[in-house]
Amino acid sequence: MVPSAPAILVARNALAAGDPLRALSLIGRLDGAHGLLLRGIAYAQLGDLELAYESLAAAEAQAEAPHARARARAALVEIALNGGDPAPAARNARACAEELAQLGDARNAAMLRLVMARAEVLLGRLGEARHVVEEVLATELPPDIVALACLAQAEIAVRALAAGEARSALTRARRGLEGAPHPLLERALAALERELLVPIARILRAGAPRDADLFAIEDVSRGQVLLVDACRKLALSGRAAIPLARRPVLFGLLLVLGRAWPAAVARRDLATQAFGAHRVNESHLARLRVEIGRLRKLMDGLSAEPIASGDGYVLSSKRDVVVLLPLTDEDSARVGFLLADGASWSARGLAEHAGISKRTAQRALAALVASGSVVRAGKGNGVRYARLGGTVASRMLLLGLLPTR
Repeated sequence: MVPSAPAILVARNALAAGDPLRALSLIGRLDGAHGLLLRGIAYAQLGDLELAYESLAAAEAQAEAPHARARARAALVEIALNGGDPAPAARNARACAEELAQLGDARNAAMLRLVMARAEVLLGRLGEARHVVEEVLATELPPDIVALACLAQAEIAVRALAAGEARSALTRARRGLEGAPHPLLERALAALERELLVPIARILRAGAPRDADLFAIEDVSRGQVLLVDACRKLALSGRAAIPLARRPVLFGLLLVLGRAWPAAVARRDLATQAFGAHRVNESHLARLRVEIGRLRKLMDGLSAEPIASGDGYVLSSKRDVVVLLPLTDEDSARVGFLLADGASWSARGLAEHAGISKRTAQRALAALVASGSVVRAGKGNGVRYARLGGTVASRMLLLGLLPTR
């Protein structure tokens, strides 16, 4: 069946407004290339990637014009990215962007470069993702693509825990839409603005805990305090950062001392908490002296060190000591915080950084996958986990692939 021009136009407008059900009511039974392309986009907006893939693959097979085939292939790349390995998706997105550019489709070429940026985010390469988006913004683009690229910048900033940078990017995105309303994009901007204010961790300062959003975390990470980060297992002071994910005992000692600061912790209490010892003996105390010495050496350059005080140790610091904790004590909270950086993680890597066993990490990941907040990709030893596509990988990128005639 050949779709009528009015049906195609109304369906396109419905998808642009974020109303995939309305679009499907118009083109849900059409089997032509244009109808299948629209149907695939509608299914993608609804979150049914399997049906989206089937429709888009059929659209590619039926399309006769090079532009239509290229657009269908490009849409398939984005669908594959949401459910598979980001490395080949990045390569395919680059190839599709080059093909679309050669066909004179600058709009969709820019869209595919944003998909490529999304793949870089999932690979944990935030710097490369930023570069790709900056290249897109350096070209002449219509207002909605400018806004979408700024939205991508905001999402990358969120992954880097840079709330101020994200807010500035969202302001630029809204400015780009002035005079060119776009309901779906506007809803996405509003959603990310709300996300910036959602508590994702807790800050413990002077013994008083409080929930912390991205702005609060950014504030304590600026170097005015000694930050003991129990979410990412590191210590920050000024521009110096000491990763401790692979030194669990040393981080355990630092965390206990940081939580007690400015008070001291008795040696036996410190050994009990850091070593998990039920009954502390002289061997534990001897080991404690050795580990404290290692921690002191490792913290050289942070303007802080553990020192002996009475019958225990105290964390001596020239700056106030602040501890960043997961929002809850559940393992899934710590794992979810780590996944917020946008990288694609293995269960073993997450376990090491979260300070939990691999089996515990796998249970937490299974719960996050079941909740729909995390996706699992790969097989065997290549299984990786990533946060479900944020706005950088929003399925609305597919809107750029809508046929114009």
